[in-house]
Amino acid sequence: MDWKHIQFDWNHARAFLVVAEEGSFSAAGRALNMSQPTLGRQIAAFEHELKLTLFERVGKKLVLTDSGQKLYQHVSHMAESANQLLLTALGQDESIAGKVSISLTELDAFFRFPPLVSQLNELAPNIDIELIVSNQVSDLKRREADIALRYQRPTDLDLIAKKIGRETVYLYGRKELVNSFEGKSPNEVANVQIIGFDYTDHLTQHLKHSNWQLKHNPFTLVCNNQLVQWQLAQHTRTLILLPEHIARAHPDLRIAFKEHFNPFEIDAWLVSHRELHTSKRVRLVYDFLAQHMAI
Repeated sequence: MDWKHIQFDWNHARAFLVVAEEGSFSAAGRALNMSQPTLGRQIAAFEHELKLTLFERVGKKLVLTDSGQKLYQHVSHMAESANQLLLTALGQDESIAGKVSISLTELDAFFRFPPLVSQLNELAPNIDIELIVSNQVSDLKRREADIALRYQRPTDLDLIAKKIGRETVYLYGRKELVNSFEGKSPNEVANVQIIGFDYTDHLTQHLKHSNWQLKHNPFTLVCNNQLVQWQLAQHTRTLILLPEHIARAHPDLRIAFKEHFNPFEIDAWLVSHRELHTSKRVRLVYDFLAQHMAI
């Protein structure tokens, strides 16, 4: 290989990739913890090195030019290789001191993880835990997290997963609200209200399969934050979807229309990248969570 021809700055290539994926200097700057002027200079320098125009502005967004689109594929492969290099190196780390990041859903982070913190600190006092709380799936191959609790088995061969249980999800409401439905089907109750996650019809179809024939729209309140849903259910005459093992610890809640609602059955998986799983500190935290978060 003629190494003299590889003259561009690798940092400029990274800046190009992040701007392409984020769509603006401001968003890319936040992702890289870098100021917009610095990022702009890196992109300008990269374009000068390659003698190409890589972006054009369309409204408020930066869009790749034809040349930028062609280069994007190659730089994406470079980033994947760089991530794989880091994952392999981290997998060889024999230290049990350092950071381990864990991706959890809002419900798991709020209800299930806090009681475990003291035990984990006693087991591994030199490990720093970073919690990534989101209902979006973290990309472990791109190191968005070291460990993730997911509710769908990963198919990527670079990931390892251990099934830690199965969740049964029912409709729940405040005890006095559910008691008012006693002995009735949902079709016999006026104005049943359920907090939806979004405007898709997945839950609507599930209700129809459970033989609900409501003449009104039960989803007049939509919220994609599970903790806000939890609070809303405490203060309004609404029902929410909750895993049984979480709701069981709250006696003020009761299952609504249990005889008329087919519960969701969801498998829980603890996931890590295959390379990171050979890291002693990641393996220690992974095994701890597998034991103490098992359903």
